[in-house]
Amino acid sequence: MRALAVAVAPIALSSCVTVMRTVNPASGRAELRHTIDSLPSQPEFRNAHWGVLIVNPRTGDTLYSKNAGKLFMPAANMKIITSAAALTLLGPDYTYKTTFLKTGEVRDSLLDGDLIVIGRGDPTVSDNMRGVATTVMDDLADSIRAHGIRQVTGSIARVGNAFPDSIHGYGWEWDDLGEYYAAGVDELIFNEGMAPTTLRPPPDTVRDSLYSGPARDPATAYLNALNDALVRKHISVDGGVNDSLLSTPIKMDTLFTFVSLPMRKIIPALMKPSQNQIAEILFKTIGLERGGMGTSDSARKIVAQQLLAWGVQPDGFAIRDGSGLSRHDLVTPETIVKVLDKIQQDTAFAVFYDAMPIAGIDGTLKDRMKGTPAQGSVHAKTGSIAEARSLSGYVTTADGERLIFSILSNNWTTPGSEVTGVADQIAAALASYRTH
Repeated sequence: MRALAVAVAPIALSSCVTVMRTVNPASGRAELRHTIDSLPSQPEFRNAHWGVLIVNPRTGDTLYSKNAGKLFMPAANMKIITSAAALTLLGPDYTYKTTFLKTGEVRDSLLDGDLIVIGRGDPTVSDNMRGVATTVMDDLADSIRAHGIRQVTGSIARVGNAFPDSIHGYGWEWDDLGEYYAAGVDELIFNEGMAPTTLRPPPDTVRDSLYSGPARDPATAYLNALNDALVRKHISVDGGVNDSLLSTPIKMDTLFTFVSLPMRKIIPALMKPSQNQIAEILFKTIGLERGGMGTSDSARKIVAQQLLAWGVQPDGFAIRDGSGLSRHDLVTPETIVKVLDKIQQDTAFAVFYDAMPIAGIDGTLKDRMKGTPAQGSVHAKTGSIAEARSLSGYVTTADGERLIFSILSNNWTTPGSEVTGVADQIAAALASYRTH
């Protein structure tokens, strides 16, 4: 066996810049292990907690292991588990359905009653997935108008409670809740819980003030966005938006059902930019569809069952949300590698693999590992919260072998960029490695 490894220059603490240089070709797995060992063992990481596992899934060989059975906060590497579970349990063709109904009769273009919306968590009404989220609302308004409705005597309201628990994940920190990445989710959600005012047509300034940060009530924000679209389409709603969850009316008639983009389109929108709200919605959807309740408690049980079915050790995880924003999430490198291995056997693996950020190319890895052997060869999920960094995924070696790796780090005092630099250097070393 011969191998080509990349030796790495020490990190310059003063500039926080990772310097990489190629030296003489190494001579095998021992040299690769020495190269990787030298990185987290540097003095500046003396107080840090590192976990690394690298395997060749084809041969079953473990190329490197360090604290692989220890628990770490995974940060956004939790999305690996959520996405893999969603593809496995719901399927790549799964769609969300939002139903629009009326409670009265339509006569002479007047709906004598309420306009009702029943949501199931569709995360696709967003700028990121539709170009401009308001165009979807305009299309919905057109559909309502096509049913002969020009005026509604009642209100726009919602019925049903698909996601009955908190709009935020378990253990999300107070300091995060005002940030875009911690916007809440509900069974109705518009533009990932955020709606920049610049995307709304200037003549229609109704409720602009509601869209200048994370929505306090995602479902009400959705109904407000729909009402704004109705105004643009010259459909009046006398009662405006009812921000209360209604009891199911005795009589409702369906107008139409709006079908989301399929799961195969949703997973890339989650993984490439590391989108928290989509992750939380998929998490609760797993609980709803497979456990009968769209709650985090239900989701945790179902996802845990799936992990055990994949052969993950029972003490190798503690799941509290779908995105990894919670600091109560804990996983081992062994758990992540097992999931990455098992999803390869799923018919939807191509969706999962293509959804991963690619080093030096796109997503959260767009500006990392450029100009190194890892560029274009590493498909991996990043993760970053305070005192937690992660990078796990797949790397194609210099001789075309696909390896699986997980690099987790917690609890350091050195700048986070230096921790990220170690992960990038390990990934580059693996991309240069020859397995035979």
